[in-house]
Amino acid sequence: MGLFDIFRKKKTNNTFPENELEKVFKEATTNVEARDAFYMKLLWNDLYVITNESNAFQEGAQILEENVSLELQTFENGYIPVFTSANRIFDKGIVKEKVPYVAMKGQDLFKITKGANLILNPYSEYHKELVVDEIEMLLNGTLFNDSHEKENSEDSKKINEFNQLYDQAINLQKGLLLLDGYRYKDINVSEKKKLEASIVAFKKCLEIFPDHWQSMMLMAKSYQRLQKHLEAFNILEKAFTIELTNHSIPMEASLEAMHLENIEKALYYSEASLKRKPNDFVLLGNHAMNLLIASKDEEAKEIIKQAISLQPRDSINKNIQSTIHDVITGKRKRPTFKDAIK
Repeated sequence: MGLFDIFRKKKTNNTFPENELEKVFKEATTNVEARDAFYMKLLWNDLYVITNESNAFQEGAQILEENVSLELQTFENGYIPVFTSANRIFDKGIVKEKVPYVAMKGQDLFKITKGANLILNPYSEYHKELVVDEIEMLLNGTLFNDSHEKENSEDSKKINEFNQLYDQAINLQKGLLLLDGYRYKDINVSEKKKLEASIVAFKKCLEIFPDHWQSMMLMAKSYQRLQKHLEAFNILEKAFTIELTNHSIPMEASLEAMHLENIEKALYYSEASLKRKPNDFVLLGNHAMNLLIASKDEEAKEIIKQAISLQPRDSINKNIQSTIHDVITGKRKRPTFKDAIK
């Protein structure tokens, strides 16, 4: 039995496929020639795993330290569920409540779960077992057929080169990214050079794998830190068309549009982030402010009311609500994007 004979297809309606990995995964179920590409993307794309509540991480994209330990959800049969996107966790409504999860590069996940069997997208139309021997062969490069040995040797070189560049770029960014919203902090010459070097490394990553949206996202953060907002916005727009579920991409694109004073784009992307993550009080607050700046006062009033109902104690949204009220009643001037990002 071939490794891909353990694919199973079930009849259900969902949003699959949502990203490049899922597209190739679907194709690989019927096209033998696509299976090598699937395994390659499985290595360098982000995979999602459900963690124990004791693993307390802040929400959003972040870099986990090397010594961080994770307690992963495991089924009764010993298999660890792994997902190709966050939405796959909730397919069919089997998981009904919010659950803590983390995303990491497939290669890194396979290393920390070494010796365990995995099940990819267990609740979805397309799912697949990843058994111990298969994962080991994938990691050491011996998984592929002999007839593809030369081709896959080149693929392995590409993956290794990509991993080195990606790790290098992330290390250059450490401690330098904006982590406290819109506020800008000065950087010195040395820090500027590190950020510029990280951009060069991310560009090389994209030469190897052009659709790697994680590289685009992090490269945009470096551009953002350097106050190169047009460059950041352009790369975020590209990432937005590739990764269709991550809410942080349109959120960041909206912020960069604000810096560029592009009201149409700022509104479009703040609304898009809400479509990807509805009922998020932070995203609602961002969108309310954009609506106010765009003179859409009644919409802004309703959106900020919704945000505060979700998190009544949030001081930022309370300030936004007060600003909206004062603008509507004529107590203060309408804020501009420059006011919002001070």
